[in-house]
Formats: sequence, C-alpha cells, structure tokens
Amino acid sequence: MTDQTDTCTTLHRDSALAETLRDVIEQLGANTGLAYLLADDDHTLRSVIIGGAQPAIYTMPERVATDAPYATAAAFRSGQMTTAGFPTPHPPGLKFASRIPFPYSVVALPIDTDHGRLGTIAFVWVPPRTHFLRTDDVAWLKEKTEALGRTLQAMADRGVDMRPGTKPALVPVYGRQPDPAGSVNIGWGLPDCPGSTEVSFMYQIHQLAAELNEATSVSDVMAVTRQRIMTPFGATAFLVHILKDGRLWVAGHSDYPSVALRLLHGAAASPHRPDADALLTRTPLYFLDRSTLLNAYPHAVDDDLEATAYLPITPHRQRLGVCTLGFPHPRTFSSEEQAVAMLMMDLLGPALERATLTENARRLAENLQNKLLPRDLVEVPGMITTARYVPASSTAGLGGDWYDMIPLPGGRIALVVGDVEGHSIESSVVMGQLRSAVRAYATEGHSPGIVLTRANRLLNELDTDLMVTCCLINFDTTTGTAETAIAGHPAPLIRTHEGALTSPRLPADIPLGVNPDTRYATTDIPLAPDTTLFLYTNGLTPTPQTGTDTDTDLWVQTLLAPPPPSIEKLADLLIQRASVHTTAHHDDVALLIAHYEGPVPGPNRRITRMTFHRHDLRAVKTARQFITDSLHTWGLDDLIDSTQLVTSEIVTNALIHADSDVDLRLREYPDHLRLEVRDTDPTPPIPTAITLTAETSQHTEHGRGLHIVDALSTEWGNAPTGRGKTIWVDIYNTT
Repeated sequence: MTDQTDTCTTLHRDSALAETLRDVIEQLGANTGLAYLLADDDHTLRSVIIGGAQPAIYTMPERVATDAPYATAAAFRSGQMTTAGFPTPHPPGLKFASRIPFPYSVVALPIDTDHGRLGTIAFVWVPPRTHFLRTDDVAWLKEKTEALGRTLQAMADRGVDMRPGTKPALVPVYGRQPDPAGSVNIGWGLPDCPGSTEVSFMYQIHQLAAELNEATSVSDVMAVTRQRIMTPFGATAFLVHILKDGRLWVAGHSDYPSVALRLLHGAAASPHRPDADALLTRTPLYFLDRSTLLNAYPHAVDDDLEATAYLPITPHRQRLGVCTLGFPHPRTFSSEEQAVAMLMMDLLGPALERATLTENARRLAENLQNKLLPRDLVEVPGMITTARYVPASSTAGLGGDWYDMIPLPGGRIALVVGDVEGHSIESSVVMGQLRSAVRAYATEGHSPGIVLTRANRLLNELDTDLMVTCCLINFDTTTGTAETAIAGHPAPLIRTHEGALTSPRLPADIPLGVNPDTRYATTDIPLAPDTTLFLYTNGLTPTPQTGTDTDTDLWVQTLLAPPPPSIEKLADLLIQRASVHTTAHHDDVALLIAHYEGPVPGPNRRITRMTFHRHDLRAVKTARQFITDSLHTWGLDDLIDSTQLVTSEIVTNALIHADSDVDLRLREYPDHLRLEVRDTDPTPPIPTAITLTAETSQHTEHGRGLHIVDALSTEWGNAPTGRGKTIWVDIYNTT
C-alpha cells in the first residue's frame, strides 16, 4: 500500500504542475511548457512535465545542469525570472538550448517554497516573439508560479516527494491558434480535426525510425530518406552531404540537378555556403524562396530550386553531414515542421553513421580480400578461363574463399579453389597464407595430393583452429589430363561437348586443418576437347554440395542448359541465378571456369600482351602500334583499322578511370580476334548511393567509348577478373 500511496501523491504533484503549464500555454500562447525539479545529485534539473503542441514537445531538453548557460538553469541559480530570445536584453552568458532545433523565445521562473527551491518552470514560443510579454501578463505569470510554489509546499508538508521521477510525463495541449496563412501543413493530417496534424507528424517519425532500423547500407538509408523525409514534406529533391576532411561529399540524392551536384560534391565546408553554415553552426536554415537565399548567400549554387531547407545531421553532437530539401515553389516552414525535420535528422544521423561505418568496413574487407586474390588469370594456349569472386553480405564479415591459377613446369597449369572456415580477419589471413603455400608447393612440381598433404601439415602447425576445404587440379593441355585432389570440398563439375553434366568420383577426404597426418590422394581425370570445368565454393549453391550425386543438383543443370555463348556470360549467369536461389547471401562465392579447347594448339591460337603504366602519356599511341605490329605479323591486316580504333577508345578511358596499370591482351581464334583490356574498377566521380530518378546510376560503367565498341565489334562485355575488371571485345574477320 505504501508504493501505491506514494504513486498517488506524486500524481497529485504532477497534476498541479501540468495544470499550471496548461493554463499558461493557453493564456499566453506558448508552444511548450516545461516543469523541472532538482534531482538527487543537486546539480541537475530533470523534466517532470512537458506540455504543449506536438511535435515540439519532443524536442525539449530532458535534463539541464544547474550551471548550464540556459535560461532554465539561470532562473534556478538566480531565483529571478529569466528570459532569452526576446528583442529586449537578457542576462549575459545565456544561450538557446542546443537540443531545440529552431530559434525561440523562452521565459523561465524558479519554483520556490519555504523549504527551498524545488526547480523551475519554463515556457517556449516558436517562432520567437517579436515583443516582450505585457506587464500584466508578467504579473499574472509570476503570481501563477508563486501559487504553484504554495501548492507544492503544502504537498511537501504532507510528505509528497519533490524529487523528479525516472521519466517525464507528456501533456499534449491543442489550444493554440492555427499557423498563419502561407504556412498551412499541407498533407499533414486533417486541419479541422484537433490533434490530427500533430499525430500525423509523429506517425511519419515513427515510420522513419522503423525503416531506418532495417537499413543496412547508405543506399538503403537514402531510399528511406526519399520515402520518409523528402516525400512527406512535399519536396521534389533532396541531397545528403557527408563531412570528411573539411569538405562536403555527396552521399546520396534524388532529383537533384546534375550540374549543381558536380559543383557541390567535394567543395570546402566554408562559411560562404548555406549547407556548410547549417552544419558548422548546427542550426537549420530555411529559405522560403530563391531571393531570400541569394540575399543571404549571393554566390549560392544555382540548383533550379525555389525554396530550400538545410538540415544539419549531428549525431552525438558530432558534425556528420547535412540534408538539403528542395522545393519548386516558394514555401514557408511552420514551427511544427521545423521540429519534425530536426527530429528526423536525429534519427537519420545515427542510421547514416552506422551505414557509413558498415560500408567502410565492408570496403576494407573487400580490398583486403581482393589483394589476396590473383590480379590476372594465367593465359594458356588451348584453355580459356574466367573467374568470379562475390563477397558475402556486409553483416557476414570477411570471408576466406579464394581461387587461383598457377603456371607449372612443362606448360601445365594448376587450378585452385578453396574456402577457409568462418568470416573474420583471421579467415582472410589464413586464406592468404594457405594460398601462398599451395602456390609454392605446386610450383615445385608436386602432385595435387602431395600439395594438399603439405598444406594440411602447415595449417595444423599454424594452430589457427580453422578448417579449410580445397580443390586442386593440375591440368596438362597437351594430353587433356586433370590430376585432381580435394580436401572436404565440392568436387568439380564437368560439362562435356555433348552437353552432359558430370562430377568425378573422388575420395571423400577431410578438410585441411583437422588431422596433421592426413594424406590426400590424386585422381587422374581425362578430359576431351571442348570440355568445361567448374570449380566453386559452396557459397554458390543453396545448400553445400557433396560432390557425389549431381543428379540431385537440379539447380546446376538448370544453370548450365542451354549453355550461353561464352564462359564470361556463363559465369555471370551462374552468379546471377545463384543469388536468386539464395535469399540470404551470408557466404562468399568463388567460381573458376576453365574451357578446354583441345590438346594441341594450332596456328590460330596465338596470344600476345602488353602492359602500360598508369601515368604513361604515350600509352595509347604505343597500344595502337602494338595492334598494328601484331596483326600484321599474323597476316590480319584487314582488321588493323577497326581493332586500332576499339583499342584506342578502351585504353584511353581505362587509363582515365582506373587508378592502376592497364594490361592489353590480344588472342587469335580461327574466325575472330579477342581484345581484352584489364584494369581495376573505376572510381565514380560522384559516389551517388541512390538514383531513384531518370538519372543514370553513378556506379555503372561510364565513358569507355562503348558506343564505338558496339558498332565495330560482334560481341563485347565487362567481366571482373580477380582484383580488377576486363572489357573484352570479339572482332570477327568477315573477309
């Protein structure tokens, strides 16, 4: 009964505070009223009642230190009515509470009793009042506060606790007059229904919070921003900048003019820009029309927008970025909309920060993983190869999948695909160590079984507690013999010239790292010409493959029949269809495809290559001469002009867009030439994370003269190759 009695008496105290706040709000037209009581530490004022109009009540500070330079704390310290935000002078050293996201006027009064000062009450007007309260209003307000003190003293005398509770009570008050003409909240509830507009505001905030919780990437966050911030406000464009190294970089946008984007992306965050000012001062800026903006910022970028709002994103009081909303017509922003906008920024900030950190970590993981993969695949006469590596989702972490091609003595080649257990930095490190070991042992000329036996012994000595599966094939293109060994890994798939899909019966050896004394066997597999080998990790499959019964792997047969015209497209198809079958991509994918053309390379199997340094100013000229010399030597003078032009376009743009050396390869077939230009992935000029407009995604391939390539070639495409990208072009001899 004691707890219930204490609760009831506390409710009487809170009711008295709420009644006073409600009376003052309705009498003086304030937006919000707050009642603070002194906490147990005697150094903090904690809110007990927050009353007023939604959503402004959600922006009020819940705690204020008694020594803070705010009117609420100053009134408690001085015992006098304290004001801020009025045209008349207020006590020096006071400033607005940083939690409230818009200019306002405030009046704070101490709550005194005969037993001491209990706290303060404060009232906020948004926008700021143009004149101070009338003399009779001030007298009435002071009398109201003194009456509250007497009421609370009587309660304290009866033993009512005057310390604040663990949470404030919110009291909505809908007695205020509607916004002046021109600032009607279009689309926010029903104006004639009390409380509808306010609840509609809070509904959007709730939906925004729920959807941001599910956003895992910057692109996801930008999509939510468009749906839950830009659209509800009636904006036609938005732009989000991230502050980095003193400059504002575009993180995402929708329907923002491209010309303005190029000018704004990467510009210095200096005071001459409205978005930079909003961020540096942590104060939102609203401009109802273009002329108002130009009066304040004469050199503002022309973005074809009329009204704009610049909303700082400052999670944890850190300057993270700024969100710009653009409108095609003049527009005012009511106090409620200003409050909603900044509440939304409070939600957007942590979500954007989390997504940025996640993408940075993912980018670091991908860079580490790619550095451990081979940059190029080895070219072998009589064999065509391609590979794909797809990292796991950002939530899965680093993986340990890898593939490799190792040139061997006697013109042979080793094909390797492996998978280290787990998703961690240790998995990637072990992968790098094991890949190096397998290369070293294979290069010495050992059979696949001996290579895996030695690699297993090394892995056990590393004492990592991680298992590794691996498939290793030593292939002799002159005889078509594939010496194969596996360690707990899916067996390779073989597609014959007739289209049959088989999987060799191999000893079911255990993974590496389990038993240091395990010996792995080598099995010889004869391959006929025009046969395709598939080595892969189980991230490619909906369920791990056993390698013993391909008849049950209907998904594999679906992917391989009918066969695409090239192994590049076949690899893309496998990755694409696997992502459809696997709804949750929580494992890396490594895929290595090798098409065996035949045991004896004929005269039309010549291969030549040339590499250019990233800063070679004469690279394009040298590449053209290389093409001329090679084709003349091969007796293909009729193809020189078209091949030169295609080469010029691709090499020029590769050097411009890729921060790497460029590798040029030319391969002869009986009826056509294949030209390959290899480099790293290009860095887009504006890393737009969302493009929900007619504008082309900035992440897609740009430049490269592909319209010329398309006109002069029979077939072309893009393909990832280890750490980079290849643009390949097939040019057929029609003479």
